[in-house]
Amino acid sequence: MVIALITLLLVEILLLVMWAPFFFRTGIALFNQRIAATPTELAQLSLAGLEHDLPTDTWLRLVFRALPDGSVAFRESFAPSFGGRYFPLMRGRVMIDARRREVRVVGLCSWFALGLTLMMVPIILVRPAASPMLVALLLFYIGFYIQRRRYANVVEAVRARLRSEFPQRLVAAPH
Repeated sequence: MVIALITLLLVEILLLVMWAPFFFRTGIALFNQRIAATPTELAQLSLAGLEHDLPTDTWLRLVFRALPDGSVAFRESFAPSFGGRYFPLMRGRVMIDARRREVRVVGLCSWFALGLTLMMVPIILVRPAASPMLVALLLFYIGFYIQRRRYANVVEAVRARLRSEFPQRLVAAPH
């Protein structure tokens, strides 16, 4: 079981590094925000350079890449950094849906985190002495909370672009 979990982690990292389009399109949605927009707003919306509209904070920066279907995938950077770290439970995607007149920001669950969580339940039921492993679930929750706030920043950046507003950090900059 441990070997399968390690293999799952390595495969997931490889798919993230390769920006595999199917990987960013499939999974369990943990974050799903819809932003209503007019056809005019959608027509003028550009998602290029979205990472520059995000606040710089102590966490690893989010990196974005356009996918062949026109959506934009994003995830935490793998670049070396002295920023804060947490276990990334999601990979994200920004999609323009002209038919529904909306932009969606979706965060899909990490396969490794799901596998580890599902594996813990039977282990703890069989061996109650393994209950300290539940700390991993607390760490996942903390990581999810941080990541959910960061994905909300992506939603705010998309909203600002839809309304042709400048991000607050650029407006507040001295001339």
